[in-house]
Amino acid sequence: MSLYGMFTAPILGMLAQTSAFSGISQNITNMNTGGYKAFDTRFSTILATTYGHNRDIGGLTTNTRNFVEQQGRIISSTSGLDLAISGKGMYVLNSKVDGTGDTFYTRDGGFSVKADEETTDSDGNTINQGYIVDKNGHYLQGWAADGAGAVSSASTLGSLRVDSEAFNTGGAADAEATASASIAVNLPATTAVGGTQTTNASIFDANGDTVSFELIWTRNTASQEWTMTVDPADGTSSSTGTFTFDSSGGLADGTTTSVTITPTGGSAVTFTLDVSDVSSIGSDFIYFDFQKDGRTSGELDSFKFDAVGKIIGRFSNGLEQTLYKLPLAIFTNADGLEGLQGNLFQQSVASGVATLVEVRDETSTTNIFHEFAQFVPFSHELANTNLQNEFTHMIMSQQAYNSAATVFKSVDEMTQQAANLKT
Repeated sequence: MSLYGMFTAPILGMLAQTSAFSGISQNITNMNTGGYKAFDTRFSTILATTYGHNRDIGGLTTNTRNFVEQQGRIISSTSGLDLAISGKGMYVLNSKVDGTGDTFYTRDGGFSVKADEETTDSDGNTINQGYIVDKNGHYLQGWAADGAGAVSSASTLGSLRVDSEAFNTGGAADAEATASASIAVNLPATTAVGGTQTTNASIFDANGDTVSFELIWTRNTASQEWTMTVDPADGTSSSTGTFTFDSSGGLADGTTTSVTITPTGGSAVTFTLDVSDVSSIGSDFIYFDFQKDGRTSGELDSFKFDAVGKIIGRFSNGLEQTLYKLPLAIFTNADGLEGLQGNLFQQSVASGVATLVEVRDETSTTNIFHEFAQFVPFSHELANTNLQNEFTHMIMSQQAYNSAATVFKSVDEMTQQAANLKT
């Protein structure tokens, strides 16, 4: 090794500690950054290396170790678009709305809704489609639910559209005709033969329009026997039912009758009417309740996250239904992910391939991945920086830098002395 080659070791030492200082500074600066994952600077010794015509140049080189697996601090939030992960796993993002872009992973659950391409609403107005995105504008990916709100993890991931018109065509907000109803009423047992009692009710037709009608209860000659007929306000019906109450004045559980109503100018609606809660006792007529399914058409009004990653929509027609479910990306070695700007990560050889799992419901018996993590709505995961460790590493790096600088100064003095001896 030449005399000037002796500068290599202290120079590399100072450069290595400068790199360590940079990492420590970045970790401390991002203590309150959502989803930030700290990293540590590690050192490797360089030996028996060739540098130009010099050989056996020694020194240090640096590499980083990520702490992606470590949980960050979770704080509460007032935003319904903030969602934290407690446990393992990462959100899946895509740079393009159609899913053909680059795939990224993140722990930063500070989401927002992005106005995307234009579309036309049911009234012919031009609106922007809205999608859930991260702070970099990348599209959050999830599994879409079917019309009944069921989600299959075998389906293809897609971007999550949540504007008011997202589910109006063939979706959860479509009108639905009444298929079943129930009535609770007490018919006076003292009613004379031929006497009647009337209950008002309504159902939905296939267009979501309300169909009003009366149920007319007529006392028959036979003991405790009543006949029910249907009288629509605007339409026709030939449905009837005859019921005999037992000695306690009740009907057997599960007693039903089929009712068909044809509105004027509309299509017939057939539904099953449960009359199990109809009774005939005493002398008072009491109309308790009439319940029905079906709905008018509506539009998405708002949405929320739950603890298993479901995105539940609330519609203007009162319907509340699952729209999507978020997967968690699990890696064999998450610390081996390639870190990018914006608290993003990409799959690498060291991390292994992403496995998409779902946090299951308590009642589910399949896809048992709930032990890995759960989602925490109205919460935000901050950095996993350990301030105490960072200051400890800072002191150590400072001492190591000073030592390398001292060696550099000594070598410099030695070369100057050698140069003076030659002259």
